[in-house]
Amino acid sequence: MQARATVPSSKRSASIGSKRRLRFLLIFVLCFMSWAAVNIWGQFAKLHEKSNVVANMEQQLVEANKLKEQTKREIARLHNDEYLDQIIRRDFHYSKTGETPLSVSKSQ
Repeated sequence: MQARATVPSSKRSASIGSKRRLRFLLIFVLCFMSWAAVNIWGQFAKLHEKSNVVANMEQQLVEANKLKEQTKREIARLHNDEYLDQIIRRDFHYSKTGETPLSVSKSQ
């Protein structure tokens, strides 16, 4: 006599049903993780793009601050009468009374 372990059909169908539910759950989790991975990848690309924009703007800010400091120094120097005289002579070709302006040509 052979002893067979027979599983009642109700337990076997319950086992098949639980395997089916487990498979469905695993497929759902796999799809969700794939969707999450794609979104994270896209976010990293956007983050990289935004960090490049921020770095560019920081560089522009440094240049603007340098220009601001140069302008402040120029304004402070313009309050000096001797400096104003130099600027007027250089840019507008003025001379004091009794001075003879000399013109020097640039040699090639």
